Amino acid sequence: MKVLYAGDAAAKIGPIFVASPFNVEVKGFSTHVWGQPLIDALTQGGIEVVHMSPDVAISHFPRTVEELSEYDVVILSDIECEVLALYPFWIPGAEIPRTNRLKAIREYTRNGGGLLMVGGWTSFSGRFGHGGYYDTPVEEALPVSCLKGLDDRVETPEGVHVNIQERSHPILDGIPWQDCPVFEGFNRILPKSGSKVLATIGEGEDENPLVVVWEFGKGRAMAFSTDCSPHWAAFFQPWQYYGQFWRQSVRWLAKES
Repeated sequence: MKVLYAGDAAAKIGPIFVASPFNVEVKGFSTHVWGQPLIDALTQGGIEVVHMSPDVAISHFPRTVEELSEYDVVILSDIECEVLALYPFWIPGAEIPRTNRLKAIREYTRNGGGLLMVGGWTSFSGRFGHGGYYDTPVEEALPVSCLKGLDDRVETPEGVHVNIQERSHPILDGIPWQDCPVFEGFNRILPKSGSKVLATIGEGEDENPLVVVWEFGKGRAMAFSTDCSPHWAAFFQPWQYYGQFWRQSVRWLAKES
């Protein structure tokens, strides 16, 4: 199985040395991948992962259904819609686009691919609406609707628990969810008609869908409304069942379970 994972990374610049107002030097540049534990969890299960940070995805993310079809599952996590919708015209030699990558993702899923969106500050609607997936072809393929132009983040520094609705589903089966660590936030999402809510997060007026799935055409799609990495998943990521959950999720999306 082969997975394309886009997001959960940022350029790290520095340290920066300011010797004087006229002498400023940058001594380092690297990419910090805070989704590395997810990559490790999947590869430990024999799943091949191709990861693209947003600065790479803007020019190298597949542009057509045919190119996407090289992968069994596509994961989008903390990567703004604009990264996929726009093309880097300012880069010398960049080609003029002839395709719409958002539509390609939708059609890839409709044709039998697996699509997973993981929560974060730039997933779904995201921080100040900057996730930007509301009313897009990608949202059409997802089992949830995003909030229109709104900041959909809910910060819960006190920690909120998972509530399981369908324990026997292949994504959740065999995991002691009663022992799952708390999460420190999530994105508000709205399940669509025909979708299935496998788990929620929070309580009372703050309860929100956590794991939502559906069949889209010949493919499958899943929404996970909180992080796979810090800060919201700072306690979930080290949990011993973290990897099992993601491997089971990807295998279900790829129709291996």
